[in-house]
Amino acid sequence: MRVLLAIAFAGLLGACSKKEPLPKYWTIPPFTLTDRAGQPFDSASLKGKVWVADFFFATCPGACPMVSAKMSALHQEFAGEDRIRFVSITTDPGHDTPAVLQEYAARFKADSRWIFLTGDKTNIWKLSSEGFKLAVADAPGDREVIAHSTRLVLIDKIGTVRGTYDGVGDERPNKIADDIRRLLAQ
Repeated sequence: MRVLLAIAFAGLLGACSKKEPLPKYWTIPPFTLTDRAGQPFDSASLKGKVWVADFFFATCPGACPMVSAKMSALHQEFAGEDRIRFVSITTDPGHDTPAVLQEYAARFKADSRWIFLTGDKTNIWKLSSEGFKLAVADAPGDREVIAHSTRLVLIDKIGTVRGTYDGVGDERPNKIADDIRRLLAQ
């Protein structure tokens, strides 16, 4: 009887410890922008990689440095892992030229796995709002500030959004890293 109870209990523990698969939300549409080296960047190059995306601007006086610091921490946590990319897209392409993005990337010690992108403002804002479903707008009454989402977006190897995470707070701080590991294991 003890053996049967032990087997049943072990089975119950195994069933309880299995995690549900991450939800599948929507697919990110294809896009082409310009990277920090001034070269065209096609989102098709992200196929087969797990990636985390955010929107920022280099002169942001508020949350952007915190979001970039969180991206930097993830970038460092997954150092040497070639199956992941980090993608930061500026919401202020009029200022954030490839040269500005190059300097910004250097501040965060970004290697080639962390991609910084610029391009046409209309296309970027449409990509943010429609493709990533993240808000972006000129801040009311302040022409120097752009109001935008501070969410990090986790995308799987086929371009499907699998989660969004707080880019500035401590909303379950290890959740995104755990979810990245789950996607890398698939």
